[in-house]
Amino acid sequence: MKTDMTKVLVESTLRRTLKNIQESPERATRNLIDLGLQFSSGRFQTRLLKQAQKMMQNQKSAYYDLVKNIVATVDHDIITTFGINLGYNSCTKGARLIREIEAEKGFNIPWALNLAVNVGKLEEDPDFYSAIVRQGMALGIHTYLLFVPGHPEKVLPVIEKEPDCAFILFLCGHQISQSLIDKMKPIKHVMVSVYTDEDMAGACKKLLDAKRLYAVYQRYTEQDKESIINGEWLKSTLPVHPAFAFLRADFSCTSQTQAEVYQHVTAVRDRQQVPLIFMDIKQDTLMIDQVISDGECLVGFDADGSLCTHEGIKRDEQYNIFHHPLEEILQIASKK
Repeated sequence: MKTDMTKVLVESTLRRTLKNIQESPERATRNLIDLGLQFSSGRFQTRLLKQAQKMMQNQKSAYYDLVKNIVATVDHDIITTFGINLGYNSCTKGARLIREIEAEKGFNIPWALNLAVNVGKLEEDPDFYSAIVRQGMALGIHTYLLFVPGHPEKVLPVIEKEPDCAFILFLCGHQISQSLIDKMKPIKHVMVSVYTDEDMAGACKKLLDAKRLYAVYQRYTEQDKESIINGEWLKSTLPVHPAFAFLRADFSCTSQTQAEVYQHVTAVRDRQQVPLIFMDIKQDTLMIDQVISDGECLVGFDADGSLCTHEGIKRDEQYNIFHHPLEEILQIASKK
């Protein structure tokens, strides 16, 4: 197997920087961004790193506190592995393959795939979701957002089989047991995102104690708009020290509400006063996809296998991942 020397060099640099970053987080962070720009060949990474370079000129930026917190509290193997899989395998190497296939075959490919896991389907066919991930990797997709009901331990074998991908596991706090955390210990390429309910604080404490990388998230409705825009929701997440805070619009939300919420999200990021990365799953996924492949493509599959896009759910059988391979569905969807 041919060694990817760029990946080896990036990983070596990242590990070395993590050792030094606690002594001087400001200088080490700036140096890491500068090195990232030297290695970067993809449009998305270059744009992101240039923006980060500009933001890091603010000596009072809360992102320095975020960096210090992550380096001090998260297993460095997790930071390195998840970071390489997301930043290099997905947004560099994978993005390049996505552009090549799109140019050759003429259909849109998402840079990330959302999967609402059907536990019954997983038990009936343990290899089903692994097969979807393999199909996605063949198209250049290396980032997967998994929404799992029931017992999340059942999806861990899917994650373990693909060590070159970045997985984000969306769970409710009551699902995060000590048993789950123990079983996740050898898995370095997954981040857990905890729903913001009454069980959030206890779940995040378990993840913190286990030195895991974790986030929080909210699926918001029209009724939640005010608490998001006035800052109450984000403020409520700060005591549990997540690295990310994700928002996900319910299908019932109007376009106007989604636009207003995203405007607030970007404003919070620009102010740099909160020590976490605030993101809207739909809007930021679309933004990244536009940069990566000159298009607009958000793709996921519901628990019944139906295709979900930024335009809604397609229930027709021809779009169902239970019945058709991923590439075939993407080709049909791009023609509509």
